[in-house]
Amino acid sequence: MSPEKKKTARNDYFAFYVGRPLSYVLTIPFLYTNISPNTVSIISIVPLIIGFILMSIGTSRNIFIFGWICFFLWNLLDGVDGNIARYKKQFSKMGSVYDAMSGYVAMVLSFFAWGIAAAHNPGYFQSVVAFPDDFYIILGGLSGVFVIFPRLIMHKAITTLGNQNSMDVVKDKSSYSMIKIIALNLTSVSGFVQVFMLIAILFDMMDIFTFCYFVCNFLVMLVSLRSIYKGR
Repeated sequence: MSPEKKKTARNDYFAFYVGRPLSYVLTIPFLYTNISPNTVSIISIVPLIIGFILMSIGTSRNIFIFGWICFFLWNLLDGVDGNIARYKKQFSKMGSVYDAMSGYVAMVLSFFAWGIAAAHNPGYFQSVVAFPDDFYIILGGLSGVFVIFPRLIMHKAITTLGNQNSMDVVKDKSSYSMIKIIALNLTSVSGFVQVFMLIAILFDMMDIFTFCYFVCNFLVMLVSLRSIYKGR
C-alpha cells in the first residue's frame, strides 16, 4: 500500500487496525491458489447475501450472530483482494470496479438487513416509541440509500465535469477534519458500524440501531452532497 493510501485508510480506525490485520491472516491460504483478486471481490458478495437472508428470517440471537459473522467475513475479504493483488502484482483497472461493487452491496444490505431484523424482532426502543414494526424496514432501506447516494452523485459529477481533482474535498480522507473523521468511523460499513451491529444484536437494540443510523446517514448524506456541489 502506498504511503498516501495508507495515510487515508488510517483514519478509518476499526477497518485499519482490526479488519486489515485480520485480512492479512485470511489472505495466506489464497496465496497458494490461482484465485485472482477480482474473483475474491466477487466471492465476497456471497457472505453478504447469506448474512442478509439470515438477518431477514432469523428469530434467535444465534442466527443473528451468524448473520453478523457473514457481514464481518465480507469485511475481511474486502481486504484480501487488495492483499493478493499487491503480493502477486496482479493489478487491473477493473479491480477497483469489482471492489466497489461488493462495497456498494455491503452499504445497502448492512442497514437494510438490520432494519428487517428490527421489524421482526422489536427491542427496548420499540416498546417505548411503538412505531409500526414494518417502519424499521423502510428506515433500514432508506439508510442504505443515504449511504450510497452521495457516491453515485460524486461519480456522476466526475464523469460530467471531467475533473477528478474537483472531488478531492470529498474523496481525500487524509485531509478530513476531526468531525469528518468521527463521521467516517461512525458510518463506514467496514468500520465501527460492524461493532455497533454486533452490540445491537447482543443487547436487543437493532431497532434503535436502525433508527439512529437512519438519522445519522441522512445527515451525513446532506453534508456530503453539499461538499460535492460546493466543490464542483
